[in-house]
Amino acid sequence: LFRSMKNIKKFFSRNIFPVFIKILPIQKNLIVFSSFGGRNYSGNPRVISEKIHEKKLNYRIIWLIKKEAIITDLPDYIKRIDSDSFLAAFYLYTAKYWIDDSRKTIKYAKRKKQLYFQTWHGTPLKKIEFDAKDKLPKRYLSYAKKDSESITYLLSGNRYSSKKYVSAFNIVPSKILEVGTPRNDELASSKEQVFDLKKKQINVLFAPTFRNNIEDNGITQLEWLGVDNLREFFKKQQQELNFMTKFHPNVHSKLATDSKSIEYMKKHQITLINDGIPLEMLFEEIDVLITDYSSIFFDFALTKKPIILFNYDEKEYSLERGFYIQLSELPIISVQDSYGLVDVFKNQQEKLLKSSQELLDYIGNYETGASTEKVLELIERDIK
Repeated sequence: LFRSMKNIKKFFSRNIFPVFIKILPIQKNLIVFSSFGGRNYSGNPRVISEKIHEKKLNYRIIWLIKKEAIITDLPDYIKRIDSDSFLAAFYLYTAKYWIDDSRKTIKYAKRKKQLYFQTWHGTPLKKIEFDAKDKLPKRYLSYAKKDSESITYLLSGNRYSSKKYVSAFNIVPSKILEVGTPRNDELASSKEQVFDLKKKQINVLFAPTFRNNIEDNGITQLEWLGVDNLREFFKKQQQELNFMTKFHPNVHSKLATDSKSIEYMKKHQITLINDGIPLEMLFEEIDVLITDYSSIFFDFALTKKPIILFNYDEKEYSLERGFYIQLSELPIISVQDSYGLVDVFKNQQEKLLKSSQELLDYIGNYETGASTEKVLELIERDIK
């Protein structure tokens, strides 16, 4: 009964309420934010929202967040609205501005005088949106079509993304705003760190992406990587390895409660990072990032610290998701097994230290630390 009522509520908020609400006047100083479909208070929208408050700009801030989402750090000045409700539809279609980092599940496009800033949530390595339409549900694609029709500006952090977004979002290039992304502003404007791979303790983060087959995630991924081999190598160099891992939310929830997984982590001295902590908050303490097909490495490159791609199942994963480019084309080191990983630290340190800067050059980096200010400038100009 609860699920049935919930679905009815969703249907009305997306299909019925907007028809009547769209005749109401638009509220010029109202901004509606959403992140990851109402599941989070995070990412680019959060950075923009907090900057508006910090600068004491005269805007009302509404966040659309799912009723069941547990958000512990939502500031008092924000009005939280259930994303599947009459009020959500009311604010969405009467607000002058929309700011989001993922698709909106809307049946009707925005109104003519509304502005929609789509900030997206990362540089795409895997095929996304309309470029992956054969792998996405028809209902999602229907919402995506209306979302794309609504976009006023789509923020891009690099030349590579700009090229991919045109077909992925089915939009004209003139809608792409090549100013960087708010969540990377702090990274892009921070002083470059002097990094030394010979330091006494090396902090390594392994952040793999999700596999469709649940059994191919978690401990299986760690076993492929071979943490003990890596630890033994650093021990011989009189160095200590501090090994951390952060999994996809679907994987984390299983690992955090599974006794065998907990025992495995303890035995191999692996720190499991809490799912609620955004990866970018860890960047400062991480010395080396190891990932596979997660686009997080494009953001991490801004730190100018080493990146390694661990792609033991590249062929299978490519068939599962599809890539925009061959990983071998990227100017960063890619390995397929534990021995290859150790060899990188043993024999390829010079190449490893250059990896981030070479990647930024390859993708045509636009991040300067000023993207949030650019968004606010466009809003202020529109208001005037």
